[in-house]
Amino acid sequence: MKKIGIITHYDVHNHGALLQLTALIKTLASKGYEARALQFDKNYDFLGHEMKAKYDVSAKSVGIYMKYLKEKGAGCTIYNYRKRRTLNDYKRRMNIIGDYYTECGELDGVIVGSDEVFALHTGPTPVFFGHCLPTDAVMAYAGSFGPTTYDDICRLHSEAFVKSGLEGMKYVTVRDRNSADVVERLTGERPPVVVDPVLLYGYKDEIASGHNPDVNDCLLVYSYDNRMNSPEEVKAITDYARSKGLKTLSPGFYHKWCDYNIDVDPIELLSYFKNAREVVTDTFHGSVMSLITGARFVAKTRESNHLKLVNLLKEYGVADRIITRWEDLASTMAKPMDYEKINKEIERRRSESMAHLDKMLEFAGK
Repeated sequence: MKKIGIITHYDVHNHGALLQLTALIKTLASKGYEARALQFDKNYDFLGHEMKAKYDVSAKSVGIYMKYLKEKGAGCTIYNYRKRRTLNDYKRRMNIIGDYYTECGELDGVIVGSDEVFALHTGPTPVFFGHCLPTDAVMAYAGSFGPTTYDDICRLHSEAFVKSGLEGMKYVTVRDRNSADVVERLTGERPPVVVDPVLLYGYKDEIASGHNPDVNDCLLVYSYDNRMNSPEEVKAITDYARSKGLKTLSPGFYHKWCDYNIDVDPIELLSYFKNAREVVTDTFHGSVMSLITGARFVAKTRESNHLKLVNLLKEYGVADRIITRWEDLASTMAKPMDYEKINKEIERRRSESMAHLDKMLEFAGK
């Protein structure tokens, strides 16, 4: 069996990132490839020394975590400790993490992606751009620059670094229009836009066989811990939930104002989306999970994700689910959703993307 390494955000406190990694591994397994995420050290040079200490866990980071405890409180801190343990258990159980990239031996191929592997907001990480990997067959599947634009790359004096990596890859696909624009400006060739691995794999069996959560009649809130906490946001969401007779439920992230904060693994999370009465999210994968589970949802865009999130929702004809003002929550949620039409578009894009993945895998082992 041929072996594929995957370069992605494998060591993050994020269900969506682990779902896309698991999905790509399962898709590759269905094609006869053994795949695991390769471990590596991420570069944080663009964050500055103070923020870099947050990620380089050592004596230097103690002050940052004490500040976190003071600001977030014991409830959030304890929740995230348990969440970290849950996600680590999931990674071990699913066996999705492989060796360190310099210690894994020669591979038949390496796929960079998905998620924001090309984003430069933390720093220039060589492996994200295919540099120094243990194979000549380096490809990118659904890579994204996230909020990073071509102008950002120029401002950070990283054009040659990024361009050489992309041009050295055998096959490049991206996840959104901004990323396609950046690749085209750097290399002169426009890459195919493919679906995120979560949409590619679909998790149909897992969703169909998932358990029914104990909590019912809930408005599911899916947003990072540090977002959707302002007085304006909390009031808008809780007032809306009360008007519909719903409890607020946050699975995967901690919001002290929610009625329920549930610690779940990535697969369990899908059951909560499937069984939620309605969903409010401001994340890319929150929108993706809503789409594959047939959830009624609205998406609040933010500066950090506007490019990729708007692009995603336009692709499936649901840009009318976007809100920019909380006053529009009720009217937007009330709009009908034609999931028969949405699912047809998901299947069409899934088929096109699978064809690109098959072409990509022709380079593996050559």
